[in-house]
Amino acid sequence: MPGEIGTRLADRYLLLEVLGSGGMGTVWRATDETLGRDVAVKELKIAPDLDATVRAEAAERAVREAQATARLRHPGVVVVHDAFLDDGRPWIIMQLLDGATLDRVLADRGALTPEHAARVGLDVLGALEAAHAVGILHRDIKPGNIFLTSDGRAVVTDFGIATVEGQATITRSGMLVGSPGHIAPERLRGERPGPSSDLWSLAATLYRAVEGHHPFPGAGHMAVLAAVLTADPVPPTRAGELGPVLLRLLGRDPRARPTAEVVRAVLERVATGQPSGDIALPDLPAPAAPAAPAGPPPTLPGALPRRSRAGQVLLAGGVVATAALVAAALVVVATDDREPAAAVTAAPTATVTSPPAPAVTPTEEAARFTVPIDLCGLITAEQIRKVVPRYKKAEGVASGDTDAPACSWDAPGAGVSVEVKKDYDNPDPWTGRTPAQAHDAYLGSLRAADGSDKIIWHYDGIGGESITSGPGTKAKKIDDLGDEAHTTDTYGRLGAQMTDVVFRVSNLIFEVTYADVTNKTKPAKIRENALTTARWVVAALDRG
Repeated sequence: MPGEIGTRLADRYLLLEVLGSGGMGTVWRATDETLGRDVAVKELKIAPDLDATVRAEAAERAVREAQATARLRHPGVVVVHDAFLDDGRPWIIMQLLDGATLDRVLADRGALTPEHAARVGLDVLGALEAAHAVGILHRDIKPGNIFLTSDGRAVVTDFGIATVEGQATITRSGMLVGSPGHIAPERLRGERPGPSSDLWSLAATLYRAVEGHHPFPGAGHMAVLAAVLTADPVPPTRAGELGPVLLRLLGRDPRARPTAEVVRAVLERVATGQPSGDIALPDLPAPAAPAAPAGPPPTLPGALPRRSRAGQVLLAGGVVATAALVAAALVVVATDDREPAAAVTAAPTATVTSPPAPAVTPTEEAARFTVPIDLCGLITAEQIRKVVPRYKKAEGVASGDTDAPACSWDAPGAGVSVEVKKDYDNPDPWTGRTPAQAHDAYLGSLRAADGSDKIIWHYDGIGGESITSGPGTKAKKIDDLGDEAHTTDTYGRLGAQMTDVVFRVSNLIFEVTYADVTNKTKPAKIRENALTTARWVVAALDRG
């Protein structure tokens, strides 16, 4: 059963308080009553309505994380004390750290100086070198998996998708797991990764730490992945002496990246305020035949539809085109509250049909929205009670991150939310794109909703916390809503339904999500409630 305060695990670990919770797991502070010390306990959530294969893979992933981490003894790697299954639910007992994750530090305090980032990089590099020395690839280095302790150390956490030499993989053939913007391009191409792949992810992390944004920005996760495959990183402006080595590490050709030894030398110099220009970086090697793929190459659709407020959406089986790529299945699993991980599975080559583009394409139209909008103020409580009758509060509840603002109105059985969809890692959605760019981003989301997906989802706050699954419908265009709009339905078990309305107004893209888990409301009514809410939003925006 799920953990509760006061629960005792394995007759020795007493749960005291929740330290953090994401879509698929919770971290607890606990007391080890046998040894008399405080520990961190990681609980992996596995919904009972998932099939046996998915549940077994989730449990094995937790065991894999414990096994991988337990093999390492390094000050830059979190210590794992114990791991076990309790009533089929995996638990990992870890060292309790005092501090905050790098992504939280960046959100609270802003970008790091190059010197500070270099010190963080040295600690992480040391941890990766220790892992690589025993045949472990981390595969998910990102700010959310780097913990900055109160005594100034950087510690690598979450080896849940690590690969270990000599162990079989737990992911299905052709499936790629990681976090958008932190997956090395050779992994996206289906090539066999190596230590250089982790160094690429480290460079992407340090770039974000000093620049405040990702080196490969894009409108949605799939656009970011496509940029990693085809574009050069945005030239850094704040990285100082870190800039040259970061750009070389972010190269698409792993053979041209600096070795760990060269990276260490650069970081040591930058950390102490010295110039790094006299440290030679390797020359680009002569072109070689493409590496043989380790499996079917994953390919990417144009943009990822997602549920509001860190919703957990898993898609499977879509085929959508972006550039010259053939589409693939996509799985998004929120491993923390800020950045989902993604698993991309290769799809067979197929003839792709995309919905036609709207007739009107914005060109030099001025952006209407240049300052933040109070999303909760767009709809009155009186209006909301027409679509969510059991809603009792006087106003909506602000939700989402500051860079992905949202507001929700949730009641037992049903709820609705409105969100401004942002470019990935763009800290300011209000001024981050023009109407023409928003139009392109909107088309990506329209193409992605082709109705070929099975979707696993849940909706917090209305009694829909348990993960459910069902088919998603093909996008249906709405001609009289904003500048362009479409709607999709997602069905779950026992009559659950979630309807999304995605629409563009000038330079912003909005998403209204209405979910009902009562099994008492007709699908057409759920769809009507979502569209009604979206029309209220547009009307409020037009009133200014």
